[in-house]
Amino acid sequence: MWPFFHISGIWGTRMAVVRLKKNTEFKRVYAQGRSFSNRYVVMYVLKNGTSFRKAGFSVSKKMGCAVRRNRIKRLFREIYRLNEKKLVIGVDLVFIPRHAAKEAEYITLARAFHDLFVKAKILDDKNRGG
Repeated sequence: MWPFFHISGIWGTRMAVVRLKKNTEFKRVYAQGRSFSNRYVVMYVLKNGTSFRKAGFSVSKKMGCAVRRNRIKRLFREIYRLNEKKLVIGVDLVFIPRHAAKEAEYITLARAFHDLFVKAKILDDKNRGG
């Protein structure tokens, strides 16, 4: 099977986000990881001992219809993608929106993510600028 991402980024200028996909991966992060939260987002963090980071996004059906849930996931994935180079490697992250995220604007969610990254101390010291 052809790999859908390449960790080192040699094949192109844009690397795909490495994601948590299996239910067992999510359960492991929930059970063993630490949680950080604010009004808009709950973030679970677990060190994975690898040379890359994985992210998972979980949106409950309580958030609304499929269109609304997918919109929230798209916003979260984009915010994460733009900030992932500022984060330390070797962690698994799970992001869960709270109900306030349904009506929040992009910039508000981006600030909420940044606050969680600072709170969890997962910003890389070399890439803290901005």
